[in-house]
Amino acid sequence: MSKGKKEQLAFLETHDDFLEFNLKTKMRFGAGISTDLGKYLKEFNLQRVGIIVDSAISKLPVVNEIFENLNKEGIKTIKWEYDLGFEPDYTSLDIARKQFVNDKNEPLVDGFVGIGGGSVMDFSKGLSTLTVNPGPAINYRGFPKDLKKPLPTIVMPTTAGTGSEATYMAVFINKEDKLKRGINTMYNFPLMAILDPKLTVSCPKPVTVSTGIDGLVHALESYVAVQSNYLTKIFARDAFKLLFNNLNKVLDNPKDVNVRGNLMLGSYLAGISLMNSGSGIGGVLSAPTSAHFGVPHGIAGGILLPYAIEFNVKNGYDYSELYDLIDGVDKSIDKKEKNKLFSKRIFELCRKLDIPTNFKDYGINKDNIDVLLKETEKREKGLAQNPIPFSVEDGKKLLLKIMEE
Repeated sequence: MSKGKKEQLAFLETHDDFLEFNLKTKMRFGAGISTDLGKYLKEFNLQRVGIIVDSAISKLPVVNEIFENLNKEGIKTIKWEYDLGFEPDYTSLDIARKQFVNDKNEPLVDGFVGIGGGSVMDFSKGLSTLTVNPGPAINYRGFPKDLKKPLPTIVMPTTAGTGSEATYMAVFINKEDKLKRGINTMYNFPLMAILDPKLTVSCPKPVTVSTGIDGLVHALESYVAVQSNYLTKIFARDAFKLLFNNLNKVLDNPKDVNVRGNLMLGSYLAGISLMNSGSGIGGVLSAPTSAHFGVPHGIAGGILLPYAIEFNVKNGYDYSELYDLIDGVDKSIDKKEKNKLFSKRIFELCRKLDIPTNFKDYGINKDNIDVLLKETEKREKGLAQNPIPFSVEDGKKLLLKIMEE
């Protein structure tokens, strides 16, 4: 065995016996770079593109500048405004698809651009698959096999938190059974993610909070996940530092491009970590609250997150490394105190962001919580990602505790 091989094995023994990591999207970050979209499209020889844009931001000056640039560069576009008002579903994908194919079901575009939050970016990924694969969208739910390679997708997030700009996952709801299965394929990686913090400056408080806390959930849960590894923790640590410290600033400084940029990068890093490790208690239990009761995904995760952290701390998990990344903390105190204060700081941040302490505002009460308790029974595998054993019964107890807060 060569010396180099021995050194590699020694490194792996120190950290992980096996490493696997995916990251395929080209990323560009910078204030104002969104107006160069036409130039980026030409780099990939994309001359006809479908533009999926959130209707809430489609008339903003910064978005108008993007379309002016596309016209200047001679890019032909078919525009579809995303105004569903809820997380994307398979039926809506089928309806939108008709705008981008001809009578022979041949694509009218070379690729897609998604300008908006996670739902818009996911919708763009879904359309990239459907324009070249036959049949209804529901046929491709879950992790489909034997797909024709989708059209390329470029994404431009206008929120900071979902992480869709970095991942191959695209989340969709089946209206009939209320389950989120998505269209998840390694082909879904965006060709490019254009991160322009100027696109998030106009983001209203509710969206800023919902997406931002979603990113923090991704960072914290992927950091502790059973399937996490040396590389995912690097991304999760930096994501936590950027997200936690800047979520504490953003409501007081909503127009600060630096704060918005830090949140955008934190979201991107958290998405990479989550994709390569997996979610935990908050991510798993939040899904049915959104599907059955319309709780915004990020808010659902934010309601659950402090209690999940509290559970782990009480049962011995060590967050002291993350505590030291919080601005202004005393790093000299012992680990036990750091963990106690870490749990407290998560609660305090959620309160500062006005995240509800329970689900009552969304109509969840003792008369209908059985729906969530029953859904929890289907999520044993996901809950097992938590580093401290967390059973289905623990999940039910946690939901009941939150309901009574």
